[in-house]
Formats: sequence, C-alpha cells, structure tokens
Amino acid sequence: SGGQDWSALTGSVLCKACYMRYSKRGTLHKTRNHPLPPSERRCTHGGCNNPQKGSDFYRIDANKTTGGQDWSPLAGAVLCHVCYKRYLKHGSLDRQPHPSGASH
Repeated sequence: SGGQDWSALTGSVLCKACYMRYSKRGTLHKTRNHPLPPSERRCTHGGCNNPQKGSDFYRIDANKTTGGQDWSPLAGAVLCHVCYKRYLKHGSLDRQPHPSGASH
C-alpha cells in the first residue's frame, strides 16, 4: 500500500495517523518545522508583497502533502505565512480575484 516497503512493520499495529504517515512518507518519524535562521527568512515567491515581513517562514519539502495539495513544484522554496496559507487553501500562489459587484 502506498508503494512503501512495509516489511519492517510486519506484525505491528498502527493507529490511523501512523498508518497514513507511513503510507505517504515511508517512515513513522514525525517531521517538525524548526524556525529558519534569520538569513533564510525571506519569501522566495516572486509575487510576494512583503517577502521579509512576518514571523513565520516555511521551507517546502518535496514530499509535502498538507491540505491535500501537491507541493512538489515548490520544493526547496521558502514561503512567508501569507503565501503558505494561500497555497494551502488554493493550491496556487496566484492571488484570487475578489468578486466585484457581489451583492450582500
């Protein structure tokens, strides 16, 4: 399942979270986001309005699947919180147009 080698876990009982983690990444190891060093805290998205502003920056891993999105095109990129949330929600870094003339 998931294209992983499950032989190391033969006979093991996994909770759903561990099963999903192993099936997606082939490891039970949890990844933790560590703060980037100050020299790397710059959003690499060219369309970012404030690439150095903000307190949270995220380096994107090639195997990331958060939010059901395919993050592989952004592998290695550093995103500020605003750009990260935009991609998480829309699967794109393009700004979504606001509906004009929408009635309330």
